[in-house]
Amino acid sequence: MLRGMYTASNAMQALQRQQEMLSNNLANVRTPGFRADQASLRTFPEMLIQQSAVNERTGVRSKGTVGTLATGVFMQAATPNFAQGSITETGNATDLQISSETGTPMFTVLHKNVNELGPAERGETLYTTNGQFSVGADGLLRTSENDVVLGEDGNPLNVVNEDFVVSADGAVTDGNGQAIGRLGLVVTTQPEELERVGNGLYRSPQELDVAPVKVDQGVLELGNVEVEQTMAEMNAGLRQFEANQKVIQAYDRTAEKAVSEIGRVR
Repeated sequence: MLRGMYTASNAMQALQRQQEMLSNNLANVRTPGFRADQASLRTFPEMLIQQSAVNERTGVRSKGTVGTLATGVFMQAATPNFAQGSITETGNATDLQISSETGTPMFTVLHKNVNELGPAERGETLYTTNGQFSVGADGLLRTSENDVVLGEDGNPLNVVNEDFVVSADGAVTDGNGQAIGRLGLVVTTQPEELERVGNGLYRSPQELDVAPVKVDQGVLELGNVEVEQTMAEMNAGLRQFEANQKVIQAYDRTAEKAVSEIGRVR
């Protein structure tokens, strides 16, 4: 069996998945709140190779360990990097940027899949780092995917129109200074436990804690993709892919020679 061919093909599949992940990162450089993925590559479980032989003089069978054999690599996971992205000032009242010294801050939103839930059913509470919001026709503060932004009390924030003010501690008031509520801001110290569900939303295995978070209105956080590093990783991955491709080609030529020349009956 040409084990090296299978090892190289596994590596090519892992590198292809890594390239797809890096391409997605580059495509979301300007996406507000986007968190770049990082690939985790690991080897398949190693095989322990042993040999068994019979002593012709004594007839006793003996065993010995030859060593271990790696069986290839695979991409185990794509883990989001929750480092802060670049900051840009927009001047829009509905653009909010959050930061915290105690962990990773996130907005709380109510996600409702209209294809699965009825009109009277409540959706799922999820979290996002995307602070680009808008005011819906119903006066509720909503995400770009039309999910409802929740307040500290777990209820939707009805800001009526874009004439509202958000203070540094997350308190929301209307244009006349009347209190509307407070943003539902949470902080996690273990962002690696979050599950990405798409469209910049994350699911937590347990309810996240409310903690002090600084809010800046009229400011937006973009993606945290490092373009130069990502391009370098893509180039390195391409070279590794080509190297494994040449290994498979070498095995193919060897097999062809074994069939057409060495195995020829004269």
